[in-house]
Order: sequence, then C-alpha cells, then structure tokens
Amino acid sequence: MKTLIHEIGVIDKKGVKHPVSFKSGLNVVTGKSSTGKSALIEIFDYCFGSGENTIPKGVITNSAAIYYVALSVNEQDMVIARDPEISTKAFFRRIEIFNTTEIDREYFNASYFRPLDEYKKHLRDFFLDIDDVDESLVAKAYRGNRKAPTPSVRSFSSFLLQHQNLVANKHALFYRFDEKEKRDQAIEHTKIFLGLVDQKFFHLSQEKERLSAEARRLDRQKETNKRTSESYKQKVGPVLSQLYALMGFKDEPLSLDKVLRHPQDAKDQLDGIIIAEKINHNSDAITQRYDQLKLARNQKTAELRKLQRQASSINKHIQEEERFVDNVNQFSSPKNVHISASVCPFCLKEQDSLRQSAEKLQQAITKVSGNLAQARPMKAKFESSLVEVKRSTESVSRALTELNQQISEIEKANKQLTEKKSLYESIIMQKAKLFSLLDTLNMGDDAELEKEIKEIKKQLNGISKDLKKYNVQKGLDDASDKVNEYMADIGKHFEFEKSYQPIDLRFSFETFDLYHLQGDEKIYLRSMGSGANWLYCHVTLFLALHKYFAELGDKCAIPSILFLDQPTQVYFPNFNRDTSESFDEQKSQESEQRTEKERPVDEDIKAVENLFSRLSIYCNELKLKNGFSPQIIVTDHADNLTLSNGVLFESLVHGNRWRTRGLIHPIQE
Repeated sequence: MKTLIHEIGVIDKKGVKHPVSFKSGLNVVTGKSSTGKSALIEIFDYCFGSGENTIPKGVITNSAAIYYVALSVNEQDMVIARDPEISTKAFFRRIEIFNTTEIDREYFNASYFRPLDEYKKHLRDFFLDIDDVDESLVAKAYRGNRKAPTPSVRSFSSFLLQHQNLVANKHALFYRFDEKEKRDQAIEHTKIFLGLVDQKFFHLSQEKERLSAEARRLDRQKETNKRTSESYKQKVGPVLSQLYALMGFKDEPLSLDKVLRHPQDAKDQLDGIIIAEKINHNSDAITQRYDQLKLARNQKTAELRKLQRQASSINKHIQEEERFVDNVNQFSSPKNVHISASVCPFCLKEQDSLRQSAEKLQQAITKVSGNLAQARPMKAKFESSLVEVKRSTESVSRALTELNQQISEIEKANKQLTEKKSLYESIIMQKAKLFSLLDTLNMGDDAELEKEIKEIKKQLNGISKDLKKYNVQKGLDDASDKVNEYMADIGKHFEFEKSYQPIDLRFSFETFDLYHLQGDEKIYLRSMGSGANWLYCHVTLFLALHKYFAELGDKCAIPSILFLDQPTQVYFPNFNRDTSESFDEQKSQESEQRTEKERPVDEDIKAVENLFSRLSIYCNELKLKNGFSPQIIVTDHADNLTLSNGVLFESLVHGNRWRTRGLIHPIQE
C-alpha cells in the first residue's frame, strides 16, 4: 500500500513541537549517541497501535506530552498520536492536506481520541477491507462462536520495523515473531496482505463447509431412509401373503415386486381386489399358509438350537484356553540339576552315564517349557467366532419371533371365526396393516431428497470453481519465487563473506524461514556467522519484500515503509558511545582504538557507503519502475558518505543531523 510518513514528532509538556520531517524514498537521520534517533522507530510503533510504550526512558519520555505521526495512505493524509498518560486510547484525525504549521498542542483535541482496539480497527480500514477471516464455522463454534483474530495494523509492523537489536540479529528476522501467537497470525494473514484472498474468499469457504456438512447430512438421511425402507419391505411380504391367504386366493392377484415398486399404485389396485365379494370361503389357502409357517418355525428353531450349542462349545474352549494360559504362566523349569556320581564298588571307577542322561533331561524340560511359553493363544479367535455366532443367533431369533407372530395372527383369526365374528373384519385389519407399511415406503421415497442433494452439489461445484480462482498455494509459491529472484539481484551487491558467495538466499511465505542454499545444503541465518552476513541477510530480504510489495501496488495491504535502525553497528560497535561533535572526529577516534590486526576503518567506511549507495539506487529504480518508492528511514551514526550513484548524502539527511542537538531541541529544563 502506497504509504508515506510526512513527519514524526513530539509535543512537550510546555507545548513546544519537536518535528522530524521526511520525504519519499531514502531518508537518513544521523547523529551521535543518546540524541533520540532510535526513539523515532519506537514513536512510530507506539502511534501505530502498540499496546506497550517502548520509547527509551530519558529526556524524551520525561518531556513528552504527545507523540504523533503524520502520514499519507494512498494520498489520504492523516495524523495519528498517543498521549503517554492515556495508554488505553489513541488519536486519529483525517485531514485534506498535511500542513506542519497546524500541528500544536491544541490540535490534539480530546474528541479525536478513541479506545485503542477501536482505533486499530479504524486504522486498519485504510489498508484492508476485511471483517471476517474464519474459513471454518465449525472451528468458530469450538471457540464459543468467537471470531478468528482478524488482520491488524500491528501485524504490518513485522514487515516495517528493523530495530537496532534486530537488524543484524542471527536468531530473528521479524519484529514480534518472538511471540508464537503473533508469528502464527502474521503468517496466516499474509495471504490477505498480499491480496491473494479477500472477504469473499472467507465467505465462500464458510459456505462450502456449511453446504458440505448439509450434503453429508442429507446423504446420511438418504441412507437411513434406504435402510428403513428395506426393513419395511421385508415386512410387506408376510403381511401381503397373510392377506391373500385370508381372502382365499390361490394365486397372487398383485405380485410382491409390483407392490414394492409402486406402493401408491398398489394401494389403489388392492382397494378393488380386497373386497367382501371376492372372499373365497371354500379355500384352504389359510390352512396351507399356517402349515408352511409352522414348518418354517420348526426349521428356524432347529437352526437356533444349533447356534446355541456352538456358542456353548466356544465358551467352553475359551475357559480351557484361559486355564491353559494360567498353568503355563505358573510353570517354571528347574534351574539346576544335582546328580550324584555312581562308583563301582569293585574297581572304584566313577560312571557318568547318569549325568549325561540328567543333562539331556534338563535340555528336554527347558525346550518343552520354552515351547509352552511361546505357544500362541487361541482365545482371540474363539472370541471372534463367538461374536459371529451371537450375531447369527440374534438374526434367527428375530425371524423366529416374526414367524410366531404370523402364526398367532392366523390362530387369532380362526378363533374369531369360531366366536362368530366376520372374516372380513380380520381381512380389513390385515389390509390396514399392509397399507400402513406401504405408506411408510412412500415416505421413504427419496425423489425430493435426491433433488435437494443435487441442488446442494450444484452449489458446491460453483463455490469450488470460485475458490479455485484464488489458488492461494500457487500465489504463495509465486510470491516466494519473486522475492527469491529479487534477493538474488540485491544480495550480489553486498559484501557477504566469500564462503557464501555467490549468495543464494531463499525465503518462503509459508514458513517465513530464510536460508542460503549452498549446493543441496540449507544454511540458515543462525549458522552463517559474522554480523555483516546477518545484516546483509536482513537488508536483502526486506528490500526484496518491499520491492515485491511495491510491484503489487494497491493489491498489497502492507505499507510501503521500512525503518532500519543503526544498521552500521556491525562495523562500528563502539559508536554506541559516540559523543563527538562530528562523524569525522568519531572516525578518527575509532581508527586510533583499533589494533593492527583489526580491519582498517576506511574499509568499513567503504562497506557502509556501499550499503547506503545500494539503498539509494534501490529507491530510485523502484520510483522509475512503479511511479513510487518504498520510504526507507535509516537512523544511524554514519555521515558525510560518498555514494556511488552520485546522490549527495546531504540530500538524504534533509536537515536531520543531530550532532549538536537531539529530537527534543532545545532540551526543556
């Protein structure tokens, strides 16, 4: 996202403004130690919604009443600010055109302060138009219907800020990634930041999950209906046969297949068939059916008895198996065999034949006990067989119960006849029973269900096609490839150690890991050694990232801003105690302090000049290519450098040289 910081400043407790102005492209704030250079990155971070005030304690924090940042987001100017006395609120004010003369203590009216959470959401809306990032409603339900964390401007800071303790760190690349939750959120939200997905993607994902669940539910319902229908179909045959037998029909006027195929049509036809006029009172059909049922019952009874005997036998085998295992566990072979030697009473010669026999006996006992111990138990197989027999027993028992019920119905009908009740009444009752079963089959008709399933699957296909257009995985892979390509071009201009040249840095947007590929070996940052290597890895990666972000233009939500705080500290670690009135004076002191074995200061100056030259060239090239350049703000001790591209270092400093003053100037007593 095209973003530009106009000004970072402090309003002190006396109402005096202390501004630091910036322009597009490369900006340098240079000066000696303890002048507030590193405070600039912390002020920006605090105003950008940080819940923690990490501005270094001292003159600035003692003097400050308001910290503010004036910036432009896609040419929309705004001022954001924090009052250190009110940590739970932040200031936001949109303006037509930024004018530094308008900024004073009265400008920060209390009505423009809002709760911090509300403020961060409002600020986010200038970069992202997204409210719901849940891909799964089920996961949301597990969280108690709480939304998944939405992208925040706080996630942007990982891509924008390289603090003094981070810019040349071998253990960490990104700000805030020491907290796993923040790291995971930033990585998860990257596909949003890069414009690979939008709000519609998440709504489509939720709808896909919902419809998929509904399709599974309907499929289960269809399967349940099918099983229910099959169960009732099995009941229709006996009831239909009983009805025909009561009517005295020798032949079936309507076959079972036809009845099952068209239940409603069968009901209409049976209404014309099952009438009093068609009863054959002379038929013995009911008697024949009665005999058939009794014969079938005898067969099922015999089958049941056989299964019961099998179950009893298997149970007996299981008990024997358990007893055998217990005995084997208790069995132990003798550890020692004591044999007395036999001596001939005449020649007094010892005989060892008994000893040999005893040893053979011991070996045999050991072998037998070993075989017993290793014997494979059969209990599991017996138990599996018992389960199968029990299931068969249950099935036969159910069939036997149904046969008994049908026999009882015939006997009941016969009894009713002897009691002078009408046969037709029994027929009507049987007919009602049959029609009730047929109505159940009609209810099991899945035509409407099939139609509903078909419609849902049609919607799912449409959603899948829409989601496929996003192709997030390919987007992340392509983004990683682009950044790797840019790192190859940027990295070759930096002074990596010879053992890592040519540098071949690789980065993945899925893991956010960075490594140098040397042949087939991945050498991660932590294993590369040398502060200069770590610095150049950080700078190369972040320049490549912002080059890619700039290329994406408005598709990318990440602000086009990069802070580099004290990047030259790897060359001049003693500059942390820089109190000289000029950079040249500090260089002379550094040169005097170095031993002959240490690298000359002039060589380090050349490396520093190369770093700033590459930053300047980078910004100018992107300005020509994209029409705008990421704004790079470097706070450092280095000064009066000669850049290889002819750009005057003074034009980068833009008046922000703090050798005789600091951020708070003059210091308020």
